[in-house]
Amino acid sequence: MHRRFLLQIGSFAMSVLVWGTVLPAETVGEVWLGAWAHAPTAYNMTPPTSVTRDGVTRLAPPGYAPLPPYNDQTVREVTRIAAGAISIRVRLSNEFGDKPLVIGAAHIALADENGAIVVGSDHVLTFAGRTSVTIPTGSPMLSDALNWTLPSFSKLSVSVFYPNETLPPAHTLYALDAYAAQGDVTGATTLPDVQRARSDSITEGVVSTPGAFHSWPDRLAERLQANPATRGWSVVNAGIGSNRLLHDTPSTGALSRFDRDVLSVPGTAMAIVLIGINDIQYTHRYPNEAVNADQIIAALQQLIIRAHAHGIRILGGTVTAFEGSTDYTDAGEATRQAVNKWIRSSGMFDGTIDFDAATRDPQHPAHLAELLESGGHLHPSDSGYTVMGDAVDLGYFIDTPARRPR
Repeated sequence: MHRRFLLQIGSFAMSVLVWGTVLPAETVGEVWLGAWAHAPTAYNMTPPTSVTRDGVTRLAPPGYAPLPPYNDQTVREVTRIAAGAISIRVRLSNEFGDKPLVIGAAHIALADENGAIVVGSDHVLTFAGRTSVTIPTGSPMLSDALNWTLPSFSKLSVSVFYPNETLPPAHTLYALDAYAAQGDVTGATTLPDVQRARSDSITEGVVSTPGAFHSWPDRLAERLQANPATRGWSVVNAGIGSNRLLHDTPSTGALSRFDRDVLSVPGTAMAIVLIGINDIQYTHRYPNEAVNADQIIAALQQLIIRAHAHGIRILGGTVTAFEGSTDYTDAGEATRQAVNKWIRSSGMFDGTIDFDAATRDPQHPAHLAELLESGGHLHPSDSGYTVMGDAVDLGYFIDTPARRPR
């Protein structure tokens, strides 16, 4: 199968997209498929709240606060495509912007170390033949197709020049490498006076080794490519740090963004949903936005119905353990257990992935296993993400039709 891939670059300006979306081996001919992404979101400011635990009161942070703007700067971000390609487009997003977004120049190249690109690999991106473009408020923009044959897991640098004052994206991805430099140096092999521009989510791979692509969707992509029976699939990770189902603090909620970030990804045939821990945690942090197990389950049912309406299969991941983390409560643990029981037993998902069972401490099942967690009792370590990626049954991707009739 020949593949042409669409790289999605997220909100306001240069950023990067991701959920558990995968694409089918049965697709024939030349089609556009998702290859990599970074979900856009808004700056959702909320007042900081006081949280008391074990007699200690602390100030919980507000939603994403605006970062210093780019101005006459190039931002270079490193991505990795999940499967081989013969042609590429880049999708830029101004969907959460409040004014037109000016892209002075955009390039794509093979990534080298420390923000550099591989000599001779630089390509200029164009938009209707032009090397610069203004993206209207609230809109995405696709580049012209670039014919470029690439093997799976090619690391690419996408460099974007912002000539005007531009607010950085609200959603910054901790686990990727990004760099900034003054002026239009989009085509430079090495960025002058380079600065790190990396700014969190279990699906994103937060606390994993930066630039190493150690998230669990990355591990799943590697397993799919290593198996001849599943090599036709690509994985697009649309996770957002602190994302919730039912509220937009601090990032646009899953019910709101599901159509844009999952259903609209070219060639989508299956989605993996792992969400709910932040709904549970933030019930403690923001009592005015408290939710219960029935509300979380009803929201998951909505995602299932919407996926099935588009002929997309959907797998449900159980919510991982969090006892010992900052916002743990016994009531929250009871909610997690109720949600996981429904995910495992309801039969509404097209399949389940028991991330909880794979990563919990057998002796203390409300805790992540010590060797699989990063130290905060919430996010896995590199080893934990590997275990999560290995918990996905590849049988779901074998002999799966591109569009399963329902």
